Parts: sequence; C-alpha cells; structure tokens
Amino acid sequence: MNNKNIQTVDLLITHSQILLRSRDYDEKLSQWGKGNVSQGAVIHKDYVIFDPLPEDAFGANVNIKIENTFNLDENAQRCIVVPFFITDKNKLQVASATEKFNININVTNKTYSLYYEICEGDEIYYNFTLVPEKDTVTAKFLLDDPWGGKKDNPLKEGVF
Repeated sequence: MNNKNIQTVDLLITHSQILLRSRDYDEKLSQWGKGNVSQGAVIHKDYVIFDPLPEDAFGANVNIKIENTFNLDENAQRCIVVPFFITDKNKLQVASATEKFNININVTNKTYSLYYEICEGDEIYYNFTLVPEKDTVTAKFLLDDPWGGKKDNPLKEGVF
C-alpha cells in the first residue's frame, strides 16, 4: 500500500533492530548501550532504533503513516512515543541491519511525535505513525507490555 499518507514495506528484520531515520546511516548513532537494551530503544532527534522483540531474523510488514492524531492499533502489544525531527525528507528511511527502504510519504512538518507499535494479528507487524507537532513530546511507553514496558515510564535519549 502506498499513497501520500501511508506506505507499507515488507522488511527483513535482523539483529534485533528496526529503525526510522531522516538522515544518512551513522555508525555512532547505531550503537546500543546497556540502558538502551533495557528500554528497547535508541533515541536521537532524527534517528531512532527500536527492538522488534522477536529474536530471529524474519520478514514483517512495516506501516509508516502520517495522521493528524494517533489512534492505538487494537492489536498493539507495545507502544512507545518519541519526538522525531525531519532533517532531510529525501533521506527518510525505514531499515533493519540488512535492508532499507526510502519512505515517500507527504512529510511537510519538521517536528513530529513518532508512535512505534508492535502489533500481533495473524502475523507480527509494526506501525510507525508520525503526528505533526509544534512542540516535542516526551519519549515514553504508552502501554504496559509483557516485555517490561510500563505505561507513562519515560525513555532516555542518546546512547547510555
């Protein structure tokens, strides 16, 4: 599926990471500290990496969309919100350690709230929802989840 507000890619997810970025790949920004592993995310302003949770390499649909407001997917098992800044809309990509896809959705703002959902329906799938914002949101869990995420617990930015 691909229109101006949503794009779906079939991503080969490996090395326990799935990421969204609006800049070139950067090895320094791709490092995980012990704290990042425990919170399941590495957060930079324009480069975010999330733990997809299943350990093995696998293919999954990843939906990247722009919405005016966020609506939690009924199949969401984990949900995190982080601030996300569009540095270069022409470099907007979703990626894993082995694949990357250019994202061609209608990003017109610079500042977004980025909602990351791990969903389980017939298969596992992932949602990245970008909601335009004037101010940056506080990074936090939006659900209690079976992997240790606690609703409203804040997440730290950077590598730690």
